[in-house]
Amino acid sequence: MSLFEAEPDHTVTDSPPPPGDDRPPVPRPIPASDYFPQTTPWGLAAVVLLCGIFLCTSFHRLNHTDLWGHLCFGRWLVENGPLPEVDPFSATTPHKTAPLVNVPWLAQMIGYGVLRYLGLEGLVLGHAALAMLSCAVLIFATRCRGVHPIWAVGAGAVCYLIALPIIGTIRPQLAGLLGFPFVLVACALVRDKNHPFLWLPIVFALWANLHGSFVLGLALLGICAVGDSWDAMREIKGESAVWSLREIRRRWSLLLLCTIAACLNPQGPRLLLLVASFGGNPALADITEWRQLVIKSLGGTLFFSSLVLTALVIRYSKLRFLAYEVLLLVAFGALALMSMRMLAWWAMVWPWVLLRHVSSLWQPTGDCGEDSAYPTASRNTMRTLYALACVFITVLWAPPSQGLLHSTPRGIGTITSSDTPLYVADEMRRRRVRGRIFCPLDWGDFLIWRTHAAVKPLVYSHVHLVAPSVWTDYLLIYQGVSNWLELADRYQLDYLVLSRQRNGRLRRSIERHPRAEILYQDQQSLLVGILPAPRRDQSAEGS
Repeated sequence: MSLFEAEPDHTVTDSPPPPGDDRPPVPRPIPASDYFPQTTPWGLAAVVLLCGIFLCTSFHRLNHTDLWGHLCFGRWLVENGPLPEVDPFSATTPHKTAPLVNVPWLAQMIGYGVLRYLGLEGLVLGHAALAMLSCAVLIFATRCRGVHPIWAVGAGAVCYLIALPIIGTIRPQLAGLLGFPFVLVACALVRDKNHPFLWLPIVFALWANLHGSFVLGLALLGICAVGDSWDAMREIKGESAVWSLREIRRRWSLLLLCTIAACLNPQGPRLLLLVASFGGNPALADITEWRQLVIKSLGGTLFFSSLVLTALVIRYSKLRFLAYEVLLLVAFGALALMSMRMLAWWAMVWPWVLLRHVSSLWQPTGDCGEDSAYPTASRNTMRTLYALACVFITVLWAPPSQGLLHSTPRGIGTITSSDTPLYVADEMRRRRVRGRIFCPLDWGDFLIWRTHAAVKPLVYSHVHLVAPSVWTDYLLIYQGVSNWLELADRYQLDYLVLSRQRNGRLRRSIERHPRAEILYQDQQSLLVGILPAPRRDQSAEGS
């Protein structure tokens, strides 16, 4: 089922001679070599697609949100060792902060290590590599289902397109997006192959320390096991006989083995419950990417379009939908509807399930699979040279590789998103600002990073660690309510960092308040110091 297979004959013949001409056709040589790999058209298509994914992703800027918060955690782990039991970067008191369970500690340390040794260009390069590898493994997972190579390559393209709103942001979730297609590979092979029992538990042992999405991988294994058990029960009409089937026992055994492997983390088995309950935090309902998917958004348009195509495939497919295929579409489709953040997992499950049925409707000619009676897909060395040229050009054109190869990395203003509060962060660093601050939550991570944790925001992107009462007070200050100063005093805030575009009402209230001192302002932001409240005896003496 490989995209790259050996070709026994390195020549092809020209078109048949015209009628009446009995001369044998003249062989036309194809460039080939026993010492150089040869490539099929589908293999070349896969290389071109993956190079395009790498190149497109490398043009994404570093986001200004939770990336910097994760890098702060990675720096803490490298410099100070294990994290404390409460958030070290929050301005709230410990009893108002949820216990800190830092699931992606390994991804944070790796990210900080990449930044430390390769700089910001290294982060962009790692982002592009993870996106490319995720699509590459999905292509292989789809091919493992017996799908024609051209459809398998299409699975990678469809995955990247649907997941683009999520995969375009660098965060530890990308590690989960790389682990998920490995589970799809195992689900396609475990009934006949033994090697998934060796490498998939290792994937889960790493995944559980990289990102909490490992529970979705376990859910995928469980759904496949339940679906196959249901189909077997319907066929043999006996529950006891189902467990005697070797294929069913293998699926459940792999699920059990991977669950045990996922418990190899600092929290142990408790992590399964903690991650499963993560989405119940009420603060997440106010975060855009955790809200329900709407059709007006890019992600919503892509998702609902995939549902229409699903209905058409169900109507015309020549193959019976297996129970686990239906369960996967329903489960991950419901998750995508409930939260935009879950769209990336649908982007992998959907083509993996559907393209087997699409391939039954139209099987392109020239199938070079092992089970093909007519392996007409020619192979030659020139396609390998084209593939190598594509890789070479991609490396030269990609902005991060240019910066690393020529030792001329782009500046932080070029490589970061336009919403990053660069100037106010530099001003706070120059003034050596320290203490508790209020700022838009998506700015807090970068301010912590840039000031080396000298400032502690009231709320930043790790909203799941904030008590509901703190989140409510944050929203009130953000909206510029009349008693904003009373709320600021409640949390002993020293500074306010405001966005001119988003905090207009609060900015107007601050400009005429005697206890608010504007220390710095630019076209994007303001830095405001909160003066201490006058003592009562001083106010009485003055009167």
